[in-house]
Amino acid sequence: MKKRLGSRKQAPLTIDGSRRTFLKGLGVAGLAAAGGSLFRTRASVGAEPVRLSIWTGYPEIEPFYKKAAEEYAKTHPGFQLETLSSQLREMEQKLTASIPTDTGPDLFDIGRNITISFADAGLLPPNPPKVMSLVKSKAFHPVVLEYNTWKGQVYGIPFLEGSKPALFYNTKMFKEVGLDPSKPPKTFDELMAAARKLAKKDAGGNLTRAGISLRLSGQGAGVAEKWWYVLYAMGGDIVVKTKSGKYRSSYDNDAGRAALKYYIDAVHKYQVDDPKLPHDAAAFAGEQAAMLMREAWVIGELKSKGPNVQYNTVAVPRAKRWGAMTQPWSLYVTKSTKNAEVAWDFAQFLVSPPMAVQLVLMTGWTSMREDVDWSPVLKETPQFKPFLVWEKGRELYAEPAIPVWDELESKLADRLVTAFADKSLTDNPAGTAKVIKEMATQSDDLLKKAGVYGTE
Repeated sequence: MKKRLGSRKQAPLTIDGSRRTFLKGLGVAGLAAAGGSLFRTRASVGAEPVRLSIWTGYPEIEPFYKKAAEEYAKTHPGFQLETLSSQLREMEQKLTASIPTDTGPDLFDIGRNITISFADAGLLPPNPPKVMSLVKSKAFHPVVLEYNTWKGQVYGIPFLEGSKPALFYNTKMFKEVGLDPSKPPKTFDELMAAARKLAKKDAGGNLTRAGISLRLSGQGAGVAEKWWYVLYAMGGDIVVKTKSGKYRSSYDNDAGRAALKYYIDAVHKYQVDDPKLPHDAAAFAGEQAAMLMREAWVIGELKSKGPNVQYNTVAVPRAKRWGAMTQPWSLYVTKSTKNAEVAWDFAQFLVSPPMAVQLVLMTGWTSMREDVDWSPVLKETPQFKPFLVWEKGRELYAEPAIPVWDELESKLADRLVTAFADKSLTDNPAGTAKVIKEMATQSDDLLKKAGVYGTE
């Protein structure tokens, strides 16, 4: 979803129009009943019927909210929900203008970059004890709880996933080159070996089909985020938190050099990808790329734009470590709501297991919950498995909650784009090390300028 979900970054962490279009192709035939309301509030025991409002920056989620309201009303007579959706940037502006003036909705969903500012200004209430019992339960991964924590308080209920990636691979192409589609790459070495077999060239030696489509360029911080997939596996991180609670870069090391080398080898040494080719989901849907590491939204994109593509998905490969990025997108109750108890109750209902299933079936977004029976989803679309079923030993990591992060990641992305195009870095350890050091120095300088740099 960048790209994923981020409102601050341009395409590759925000969902753009094409991503929203993909969701329409999921084609769910009918909806399973949500099993009735899981919660009882004063709205169902004699109080006046409650009308709530909810805002979202993702229009494709609006039908889900309306369906959830119908289910909730079955045990909360008279309950009504007003929904408002818009494009993400517009919604951010609406919230930024309305929350400080108490003219906003009762509930809304948005990214953490926006809510941190609200929390700092005292405009967003932290989660009440009952909600904290849910958020701290085994329903959510500890990394998710940490992600929603700001200055010792937890804000919002984790709703949907914004960044967990998987490896998409074309099973027909695997068969054509003698690879077994039932044995996809498990390591990054195996991934490169498969990409070399899958890449196609014309008579002039020009690449016509990428063995794997990597993020070599693009808008915003997505380039750095996708590079982080490889960096994390190699044992590094863009930044790490120190004992002092501050941060430093953590890629001017063997892991950072190996991650950059992986891209340089892919483009210049083994020529399994080329900046001149189409990229991302469009390339995979158009069968101009045999493999792609991306989020779950690609499943819907393929249903609408590549319905004949034969493919499967598997967890992103491993090296020294095995993991995937998460970016929780959460539900928040406003400070100005006149029905806080019902608003929090309905928010919990929205993330309940039955509704989590409906979220995936209706929108293609995946839920943050880890305690759900996903069999209805997997029966219909088994390619959701690596996004929903978490194997033992596969870790989660998330971007840090520091205001300078967007700038740091975006400037790193700019430097990476230049590095990926530099053919002189091929089999050039000294040159690669120099580039990595310069990038890491820039990252640390930005942390220092923001007052959040620390080595101890």
